Amino acid sequence: MGKAKIFLISCLFFIAGIAIASFLPLSWLALGLWWFAGMVGCAVILILFFKNKKVFLFALWVLFLLSGIWRYSISLPQNTPDKIWYYNGGEEEIIGVICNEPDIRETNVKYEICVSGIGLSHLKISGKILATANLYPLFNYGDKIKFNCELKAPEKFNNFSYDRYLARFDVYSVCYYPKIEIIQGGGGNYFYKKIFSLKEKFYNAINYGLPEPESSLAGPLILGYKKGVSVYWQEKFSESGLSHIMAISGTNISILAAAVMILLLGAGLSRQRAFWLASLFLFFYVILVGAPASAMRAGVMGFLVLWAMKLGRLNKLTNSLVLAAVILFLVNPKLLRDDVGFQLSFLAILGMIYFPPIFENWLSKISNIEKIPKSLKIIYDIFSLTIAAQIFTLPIMALNFSQISLIAPISNLLVLWCLPFLTIAVLVSMILGAIIPPLAPLIFFPSLFLLKYILLIVDWLPKIPYAYVKIDYFWKGWIGLYYLFFIYLIICTRNKKWP
Repeated sequence: MGKAKIFLISCLFFIAGIAIASFLPLSWLALGLWWFAGMVGCAVILILFFKNKKVFLFALWVLFLLSGIWRYSISLPQNTPDKIWYYNGGEEEIIGVICNEPDIRETNVKYEICVSGIGLSHLKISGKILATANLYPLFNYGDKIKFNCELKAPEKFNNFSYDRYLARFDVYSVCYYPKIEIIQGGGGNYFYKKIFSLKEKFYNAINYGLPEPESSLAGPLILGYKKGVSVYWQEKFSESGLSHIMAISGTNISILAAAVMILLLGAGLSRQRAFWLASLFLFFYVILVGAPASAMRAGVMGFLVLWAMKLGRLNKLTNSLVLAAVILFLVNPKLLRDDVGFQLSFLAILGMIYFPPIFENWLSKISNIEKIPKSLKIIYDIFSLTIAAQIFTLPIMALNFSQISLIAPISNLLVLWCLPFLTIAVLVSMILGAIIPPLAPLIFFPSLFLLKYILLIVDWLPKIPYAYVKIDYFWKGWIGLYYLFFIYLIICTRNKKWP
């Protein structure tokens, strides 16, 4: 067994440890010292039995497994008086700073507040609160504020684990509609202030240059803003299987990055130049949306796809993808169970790695792929990657959103070809529109045409009978069986024993 394979299996054991810990009772996870003692014991065995390969490998993999469990255990919150969630259930006067971009919705705004103190206490308090407030007055990132609030622990609702959802951001306290007073404005990180200010200017340029509902699509597509998106259009995008283009997600960014590189290759650029140009586009895109943790994770996933395409074979990406997952779990182990966006991103890229060969095998039985014209080959490549991502994320979508879009392959084929062109067109238009506001409607005209096309597809396709299926109950065992079936197909394809 080579060193690369040993390292890959070790990483998988670490991920398995994170997965096991994600479902262990809290009383077991509280035994963090014991998990660490087990790691020390494995390290001693590694030293003593260095020359015994079987014992060495067994101890190594158990060490990585216990490391995953231990890493998850130390990420859990400590309920001590210096943490804001210690005061859940009581009403407190809170002082803190708005430490993230305000999340503006249709009827309210959510502020992520980093707490610095409470009431008259001289004890230094840390932690975050997610406060839901009225739309007006609107406060900004970096504002130091004071407010009275009844702190509550997040609770589950409608079978949605809101507590676990917020825990991945280290938020364990929520507050609803406090009366907020500003103490001092203009604080916060200089870099983020400039990025958020620039985003707001670009968003205003989009609203000025585009009518509704086109501007409501352009905002989420380019900047990650969901404010102004009506429930009607949210449902239409979900029914058509195109919800991913309305969010800055790993799935969306990976497909977008791959599509940009495929188009650059189709334009005649070498793999090296196409890779660097697509990577540069990806880098500036992540910075433009404010470089939040979710977008940076999505950027990592997108870059891995570009790297594999530069090498010429997506199936060389497995080791890099697993290593990237390990690094992300070291930073935030709660991602594996509680971050649906991460799950979808990871599975989408796995699909891009392993499904295209299966698809090519089936297609080769009915036609000669090598004779496909170059222009159609570009469409085929984008289509196969998109279908791969959709197929590998299907069970997670069904489990979390209680709906499966049966027309998703068709809608993605009709829409994703224009996504790179639309992204670039809107990016250029909003920059020029911010510089020359009076000409914004004229500058945005090419973007308007593509946005109208997408909205037409999204509005029309779900009207087809059985375009989507609502799922009232989904047995989680189907997920395991589903992926076992694809593992079987992958093994058959690699061994040339195709079903």
